[in-house]
Amino acid sequence: MLDTPKHSVTVDHSPAKARSVRSVRNEGTRVAIEFTDGEVGRLSMRWLRLACECETCGDTASGKRWLTPADIPADVRAASIEISSAGETDVVWQDGHASRFAAGFLAAHIGQAGDLGAPRFQPALWSSDLATRLGRFAFDAVVEDDEVLFHSLRALRDHGIAMLTGVPAEPEATLRVAGRYGPVRETSYGKVFDLISRPDARVAGETARAQIPHTDEPFRYSPPGFIFFHAIRTGAGSGGTSLMVDGFQVAEVMRRNTPELFDLLTRHGVIFHREHAGEVFFSAEAHVLSLDPRGAVTGMRYNDRCLAPQTGAVDAIDGLIEALAELTRLICDPQNQFQHQLQPGEVLVFDNQRVLHGRTAFDPTLAIRHLRSCNLDRDGVHSAFRTLARRFAPDEAETVLYQGAIF
Repeated sequence: MLDTPKHSVTVDHSPAKARSVRSVRNEGTRVAIEFTDGEVGRLSMRWLRLACECETCGDTASGKRWLTPADIPADVRAASIEISSAGETDVVWQDGHASRFAAGFLAAHIGQAGDLGAPRFQPALWSSDLATRLGRFAFDAVVEDDEVLFHSLRALRDHGIAMLTGVPAEPEATLRVAGRYGPVRETSYGKVFDLISRPDARVAGETARAQIPHTDEPFRYSPPGFIFFHAIRTGAGSGGTSLMVDGFQVAEVMRRNTPELFDLLTRHGVIFHREHAGEVFFSAEAHVLSLDPRGAVTGMRYNDRCLAPQTGAVDAIDGLIEALAELTRLICDPQNQFQHQLQPGEVLVFDNQRVLHGRTAFDPTLAIRHLRSCNLDRDGVHSAFRTLARRFAPDEAETVLYQGAIF
């Protein structure tokens, strides 16, 4: 065991409802805690000992942590547990080590320690009705006001998509606004990619053809987390209408109507690839739908244009193809699509591992359509959300967010 000095510090890094501890009871392997609002809960004594963040044990948030799970014996017990005059819970362990826990910390973790009960965010699903709920935020406010930035990040959390308006229709503005949400990810296509139709198109986005809604770059082990589409020129009225689909919503339709096909997309590996001869050759095998331990959808990766010839037993391939076909049919159903004609100075920012994007065809002889696109990793965006939530909505900072297409 580590050294066990008598001093302690208060663990209080998890916001919770403002509650005080009324009483504590030592039950050997458990501690029973009653709060002043009448709630009673229990925590594992071993879990509580591991949660200590005094100067000797170190803290997990900074990574300067010195106590390990192996240092906590299975039969660890508290010699005494008392409520201090400041309302904190003081624990002296049998080996003499002292720990102190704030009421808010205990309230936040009652019923969660040692199970899958951590509070998880539930996304708000949408279909063609998104227009009435889409968060719209002014460029100047997002750039200058942290609270407005937080509200736009909250919209991204809730719906996986938000719109910025009044963005200068000039190239320099793309990185200026995207950088507010997190570090911009540089890929083999550069930091910013200009989508302009051209006869020598390298990718489909440089053509004028219609594109089925899809997620970008599923052929990477870690696809882009969030995407910024900054409209410079759009040729409004000549086609090129953006089509956005909530992948979580169509996944739930599949789960409800064709559960056997839904199941295939959660457990059968699908191969995506991309090759530019002599430059890059990407290939990744992953599930189209990722689930968390409770079975909730946390991410999607799907692009019909990047599907490689699939592998598997001959009697299983047809089922996989039918699952992909059903997903494609749902994605192409107008009832599941939010349609919007982007205007110069608008930015669509969206979760690339939840929201699929496409567009209708357009006539490149009538107008030039110029979008600038850049990618941000989802952990950077979620970090920005949590950091600002500490200031503007503390109760939301610790909620587990859906973590994307993790496999």
